[in-house]
Amino acid sequence: MKMNLFSGTAVIAGFISLAVVSCKKESAKPEDNDNEVITTVELHFTEQGTSNVKTFKWEDLDGDGGNAPVIEEITLTPDKVYDVHIKLLDKTKTPVEDVTEEVEEESQDHRFYFIPTAGSNITIDNLDNDDNDIPLGLTSTWTTAAAATGSVNVVLRHYPNGGKAEGDPVNSSKSSSDVDVTFNTKLQ
Repeated sequence: MKMNLFSGTAVIAGFISLAVVSCKKESAKPEDNDNEVITTVELHFTEQGTSNVKTFKWEDLDGDGGNAPVIEEITLTPDKVYDVHIKLLDKTKTPVEDVTEEVEEESQDHRFYFIPTAGSNITIDNLDNDDNDIPLGLTSTWTTAAAATGSVNVVLRHYPNGGKAEGDPVNSSKSSSDVDVTFNTKLQ
């Protein structure tokens, strides 16, 4: 009789332990850190020493597939320096969500890369940094040289597990693209 009581108690204790462990696993579920939904990328250019502002936009309201995105050509003046800031929007939501704030809040998980083509005569530097002093790129400086045409690839990479490093290439396996847009450029 004592053996059966002990066995029954052990079985019940085992079930309770299993239930507690199962509950802990469910509550300890890691937080999702998915890629951002971005339908609109605005590049705001302010010519240094002036209040002249130009805005150029990429917009894809229906996402991948469907209609082609609308991409405005970036037209700048040669031999000028521009302070540039990026605004990111999700127009699938009402009201429209400003995703820029989320990227800034999660700056250690994001990084912009700017890749001008050879011959575009555009140099991009002075990117703002995250809290670890690693480039973020919500703001930057674009310097133009002589008249030219070309393009600039703007890529926002998302590092869902952190670990962003200064030397990470644009195609780092630690990250994925939230935005990968190529703007045609003209300096005239």
